Amino acid sequence: MKELEEIFQNRAQIKVIQFFLENRGKAFNLSEVAEKVKVAHSTVGRVIKQLLGQSLVEEITRWKQMRIVRLNEENEKTKILIKFLEDIKKLKKQ
Repeated sequence: MKELEEIFQNRAQIKVIQFFLENRGKAFNLSEVAEKVKVAHSTVGRVIKQLLGQSLVEEITRWKQMRIVRLNEENEKTKILIKFLEDIKKLKKQ
């Protein structure tokens, strides 16, 4: 289970990664992410740092203190997570 624990460490991280998986191809600053997932900005900052470390998200640009990030769709883990989320949604519809 260590592999899943690395990705899904806590509820905030699940909310953030799901947000990015559902908004593929779009880039966001951390404040936007915090607002959308209803998690504190400081928490989102920590989560993004972890996701960057796993290459699940990528930093597009950094301007002063604003970071712009998006889902790293080239990462193999990300591809698996995209398929996993799509499969789970299909099962819920049945």
